[in-house]
Amino acid sequence: MAAFDPPDFSGFLRKRGGNIKLYRRRWFELRGKYLYYFKAQKHNRPRGVIALLNTKIQNGTKKHQFTISGKYLSRTYEITAENETDFKEWTQELSRAASAKEDERDVKEFKTMERDIKRDTVRAQSLYALKTVTLQDFDLLKVIGRGSFAKVMKVKKKDTGEIFAMKILKKEQVIDQEAIKQTNTENQILQHLHHPFIVQLHYAFQTLEKLYLVMEYLPGGELFFHLKELETFNVEKARFYAAEIALAFEYLHGKGIIYRDLKPENVVLDRQGNVKLTDFGLAKNDSQENSPAYTFAGAPEYLAPEILKGKGHAKSVDWWTLGILLYEMLVGVPPFFSENINETYEAILKKDVCYPKEVTPDAKDLIEGLLTKNPDDRLNIAGVRRHPFFSEIDWEKLLAKQITAPFVPQFEEDDDDTKYFDTEFTREKPADSFAIVPKSGADSFDSYDFFGTPNSTTSTTSTPNK
Repeated sequence: MAAFDPPDFSGFLRKRGGNIKLYRRRWFELRGKYLYYFKAQKHNRPRGVIALLNTKIQNGTKKHQFTISGKYLSRTYEITAENETDFKEWTQELSRAASAKEDERDVKEFKTMERDIKRDTVRAQSLYALKTVTLQDFDLLKVIGRGSFAKVMKVKKKDTGEIFAMKILKKEQVIDQEAIKQTNTENQILQHLHHPFIVQLHYAFQTLEKLYLVMEYLPGGELFFHLKELETFNVEKARFYAAEIALAFEYLHGKGIIYRDLKPENVVLDRQGNVKLTDFGLAKNDSQENSPAYTFAGAPEYLAPEILKGKGHAKSVDWWTLGILLYEMLVGVPPFFSENINETYEAILKKDVCYPKEVTPDAKDLIEGLLTKNPDDRLNIAGVRRHPFFSEIDWEKLLAKQITAPFVPQFEEDDDDTKYFDTEFTREKPADSFAIVPKSGADSFDSYDFFGTPNSTTSTTSTPNK
């Protein structure tokens, strides 16, 4: 296979497995008389090859399904296209390739190619097995959080003693709640993020029943926990957290990512008291100002006006949420909060923010700039960096984590370091509960597994805008 030559035809199809009779989404490339299939689009090693020598391309019994059978194939391949257009184009291209005359050289070439691919696949799987981790590699220590279909536990890796946070999701619940895209998005985005104020993903793996994300453990607890304890933060603490979040947004936006889910529950403190953004399920990748997003995403009291209007939104929604969070840190409640969600939405769209007298003039001016209802006039990172509210912040030192946090979590040497997590969770027995194998949709997580390097200290930081 001339790997660098463009294929004659390519695209995604769903192929039924030979041993496990499930349809899995694969990337296919037609090159001459050979149809290669890959686990993912950018993989350079094919998982297999189908020789279109003396073969028949026939319509299947299901919608958009076709079969490939032939003299040199060990079985009949059952393949499904994703829509009618793909079905017509693929069957036409494959029929054209299959109609070409064969000769002895073609057969010999195929036999050699098939043998090489099998050998390389076994070798790749052997190397892959050396890198993988499973649930059996961890001791489950404590439950530290729980969501609608996820549980988070403090765990210890048995061979190294390293402590991590493990997020566990039941596939059936993810599928039933139509959260497949959200779940895969979080994993895929986190794999490529390395920043001092964003949680680090180390591993992702799965069983037939569940999905597992293994991330750095952050013992300082959520901002939500601390706000509940203190009701409000002083200006120094609010300024410090807002500045670190601003740098995280700068980094994300530089990568074309909108976060869209800032709230106290998703900002967690590390052992040194620095913030880390967590939970990237609602994040949007590859978003540019000229390509707006339309998903209704975010906590109700943190939604920007343009999201409520449904006319498209971009990175400026994150700066709106920073304004909401800064206000909540200083005042104790979000500025547009109401027990009635419709009243909250109405206030976001039409009302001005009311400021208690304890909010300083600089803080008020910054919040007003962030909560400008027209996204085109809203403050961005350049305006945030220059704002008088942050005049005491040395952005270079902050990014390098050379500034001591105003609050550093305190732990005794023999103390349990889960004291900043709600006892509602920590009292729960840590166990990997029973789950069932989903009846359908299992192939939606084909590319979920990720095995990073937990000892790596490499960090890609944002470049300050002067």
